[in-house]
Amino acid sequence: MLSLTVSADPGGIEKGENIQVDKVLFISKGRKRDQILVHTFDKTYYMVGTLRHWENFLNCNGFRFLNVDRSNTLNVEKVKIVNGIFKDAYFEDEITKTSKRCPIAYHRFDEVVEEMGFINSKIIFTGVATK
Repeated sequence: MLSLTVSADPGGIEKGENIQVDKVLFISKGRKRDQILVHTFDKTYYMVGTLRHWENFLNCNGFRFLNVDRSNTLNVEKVKIVNGIFKDAYFEDEITKTSKRCPIAYHRFDEVVEEMGFINSKIIFTGVATK
């Protein structure tokens, strides 16, 4: 299984560790240039690069990551629920206040939902998810 070398430190200098890619829910742009945040259920990690680079790399290695807006790329195989009203993807069967969520761009929502449905037919769509 493929692992990513990440850091728990936002500066990316200390506390390096490896995490399995299948634990990654989504990746997003950080505040600093070329900083990527790697979101898992338990924690958010940091690594260097661009969102496009990591999306391409992960997809070329057999994973199904999909760019859902200019700042987020999600692991479609981990998505459980898509809320069509708020345009968010969730990674748990029941949504709570502490559930991790990945926003989906409003202007690309229908396109993203269609592509996600092709990749992962188990996703539950709530609210007004499609036209």
